[in-house]
Amino acid sequence: MKNTLKIIYAIIFLILFMCLSLFFNFFFAKREYKNVNINVKKGTNFVQIYKDLKLNYGIMDRIYLKLNGENIKLKVGTYKFNGKFSKYEIIKKIKNSETNGIRLTIPEGFTSKQVFARMEALELGNTEEINKVLSEVNFPYPHENNNFEGYFYPETYIFSENVTTKQVIRTILDEFLKKFPPEKYPDKKKFYDDLKLASIVEAEVPDEADKPKVAGIFLKRLEIGMKLESDATLKYELGRQATRNDLKSQNTAYNSYKVKGLPPTPIGNPPIETVKAVLNAQKTDDLFFFTHKGKTYYSKTHEEHLKKRRESGQLK
Repeated sequence: MKNTLKIIYAIIFLILFMCLSLFFNFFFAKREYKNVNINVKKGTNFVQIYKDLKLNYGIMDRIYLKLNGENIKLKVGTYKFNGKFSKYEIIKKIKNSETNGIRLTIPEGFTSKQVFARMEALELGNTEEINKVLSEVNFPYPHENNNFEGYFYPETYIFSENVTTKQVIRTILDEFLKKFPPEKYPDKKKFYDDLKLASIVEAEVPDEADKPKVAGIFLKRLEIGMKLESDATLKYELGRQATRNDLKSQNTAYNSYKVKGLPPTPIGNPPIETVKAVLNAQKTDDLFFFTHKGKTYYSKTHEEHLKKRRESGQLK
């Protein structure tokens, strides 16, 4: 009987200890953050927020959120964490909508379609609203058929919660104009062609050191009337990786395996560094290149190109 009571007491003590531990870890234990920004988009939940903050989503968290509005619609915006916070304080901060504005990040090489999707997720405007704003913009560079591909400058923008779609678009385009003042580039057609090529170079090679070399190869091909043969141009139009069959069969101005010259528009939004790589392209005797496992290989002839592809393991 005494042994049974001891076991019962031990179990009760263990349960109490676990409950107190969970209670302490949720309400009092704190983790330090140094200027960590959490972007809450449309559809974001606390499970994702915990993951972003590298927190364990445990039993106590599930119970608390179940009892305190787990399914509430979280306010879109950027929540900044700087200092020590308990899980309870993190949840309270987000539920109270203590945002630091709305953070829109446009990565280098993003397409306008990807920018629009990110803006919509942050409730900064849908595609229809964005296109309407763009149709009313007075912009000094070519943008036929309301196509502003290439002009959504890659940067992180912070907007107030009551910002309009027009203000967002104007801010992004103004950033582009700061980087590329219209008076500095009087030949707008040439600049647009350079921007198209920069967008292709951005999609083709990740290393900054390779970009002037690859730009030089593409420029040389254009000069001698050779096709660019960049998978990236067709990938842009298809919205997915282009297959060998696609490259052979797709009759489109964006298929640079079948059509000579540059595509009708840029295929993404390159940073100023890549545009400068095009403006300062390094022309050599090389006419071919490929990138495999982070390394770019250069060749003068097609035979040499195929040989290096086989030797690197890219071509089986």
